[in-house]
Amino acid sequence: MTDILSNPTAEKKAFPVLELISPKIFTLLGVMIAWQMLSVANDRWHFYNATLVPSPLGILSAAIDLWRQGTLWPHVAASCIRVIEGMAIAIPIGILLAYVVATYRWAAVMFDPIIELIRPIPSLALLPLFIVWFGIGELTKVAFISYSAFFIIYIATLEAIRDVDPILLRAAGSLGFSRQQTAYHITFKAVFPHVMVAVRIALATSWFVIVGAEFLAANEGLGYLINVSRVWFQINTMMAGAALIGLLGLGSNYLLLSLERRLFAWRDRKHS
Repeated sequence: MTDILSNPTAEKKAFPVLELISPKIFTLLGVMIAWQMLSVANDRWHFYNATLVPSPLGILSAAIDLWRQGTLWPHVAASCIRVIEGMAIAIPIGILLAYVVATYRWAAVMFDPIIELIRPIPSLALLPLFIVWFGIGELTKVAFISYSAFFIIYIATLEAIRDVDPILLRAAGSLGFSRQQTAYHITFKAVFPHVMVAVRIALATSWFVIVGAEFLAANEGLGYLINVSRVWFQINTMMAGAALIGLLGLGSNYLLLSLERRLFAWRDRKHS
């Protein structure tokens, strides 16, 4: 602890996420300050409708009111749990199916055309079908998130496996590696950085689609909060819910970036 307090570099190494966000947070603060100043100017000259475009302080005040009422954290927790559960299903299925399709010809013939047929269909267009199939319970929302995230993880993993250097595979064969050993020591380690990027993109997509799912089939969650606020024309609360989704997406992205830096520290040394 003494080393961290006396050495800022040690703090960044101990908490690598700080290294990622500390310079960039000033950009967000600058935008918020400029937005608030514009709102103050609008209070005097009235060049736009302040009710439709609330100020950052107004949005923050709405979030604080929700917190004081005890309704904020149940909505945040419900959305977070659904996203985590959906990603927990999509990641292993996407990676495993991509490996099977890339490895076995019969799997490519069987699965690849079907996936490529379904993949261009917007996931939100299928949400009513998910409700018909699974009802309006938690299963619908988790399955919908998994479905939306699956294609991103599958395609990225499949292309990464296909791009593995053949020289590495031949070297593994000459060393007597079994298929399982080659899959772990060569293929998996080669594609894992690409998979992490795909997980980040899929996670951002999950935060996007959770709003649509909670619009139609939920009684709690940030999407539900936004929809109810829309009905009652509570613009501040709507914006607070949207801002919280943005903050959750931003925070989860930086946490994954931090994890990437720890797992793939050799890349930083290589490019430094």
